[in-house]
Amino acid sequence: MIKQKKYSGITVPVLTPVLPDETVDEIGYRKLINYIVSNGANGIFACGTLGETMSLTQNERDRAIRIAADECRGKAKVFAGVMDTSTKRVIENIKRIEDCGCDAAVITPVFYDRHTSQGEIIRLFEDVAKATTMDLVAYNIPTFVVEKIEPATVKALADIDSVKAYKDSAANFNDTVKVCNMLADRDDFSILNGTPVQYMPSALLGCDGCVPGMASMYPKVFSEAYKASLTGDVDLMQKFNKLICLAGSVYASAKNGTAAVKYAVSTLGIIDERIIRPQDGCSPEEKAKIHAQMAICEETFRKEGVESIL
Repeated sequence: MIKQKKYSGITVPVLTPVLPDETVDEIGYRKLINYIVSNGANGIFACGTLGETMSLTQNERDRAIRIAADECRGKAKVFAGVMDTSTKRVIENIKRIEDCGCDAAVITPVFYDRHTSQGEIIRLFEDVAKATTMDLVAYNIPTFVVEKIEPATVKALADIDSVKAYKDSAANFNDTVKVCNMLADRDDFSILNGTPVQYMPSALLGCDGCVPGMASMYPKVFSEAYKASLTGDVDLMQKFNKLICLAGSVYASAKNGTAAVKYAVSTLGIIDERIIRPQDGCSPEEKAKIHAQMAICEETFRKEGVESIL
């Protein structure tokens, strides 16, 4: 049986819908957050990678975080993406949203930098921890920031009082196993898998939850997967592992995974598919592929007794 910690379950890296002038579409954003939370999600990650955080202007980034905090108040936890290119910029990002009611600030290693050691990452979190009372989440996503957080560094970060969770999007299962072996028994520290296809296997090792991109489209599937993980029923977890992998086929249907998820969610009538320039949106061919994959998903989810949408 998996222990439920302060930060556990399904935390959805919510899309950021935008208007033609690329400001946050507040109406659509609130509708999307409500759709996700009402279908069982435990938390929202505002302004993460899928939320196009580095494409938004600073004001719109702050605004999106504040809207999410307001909409989720009392209903779900909120992670705020404050990642940036230096310690001082990260701290400034936190200070701008510190009073809005978010539960935790999510930080990657700094990027567009010449990394020389894991010590840089530890210093970043030590310095940020001194500057804020917010809980901190270490976000490992080397695909976007180049430098990865090594398992030994995760352990060192967990010993900083305000670092309460680790979001593992490195897609390196060997490292995930090492982190789970070192830290899964820590009641004050959560391990959240950001690579959905690895979620069920890592849950068996003590991983506390998942941060799945496709949960903006299929929140019910992932919330039910989390419930399955709490039972420790291997057969049931294997079933949900297959459903999670199938949901990922939608994400993989376009060159730009963010555009694919935005287009898929737009078919629900909640948000527009618009993606922030200069990124590519979905081509007609990719949209056709997304529709085909969604049809397969919906049929399979129904057969397995999981309703994917309201």
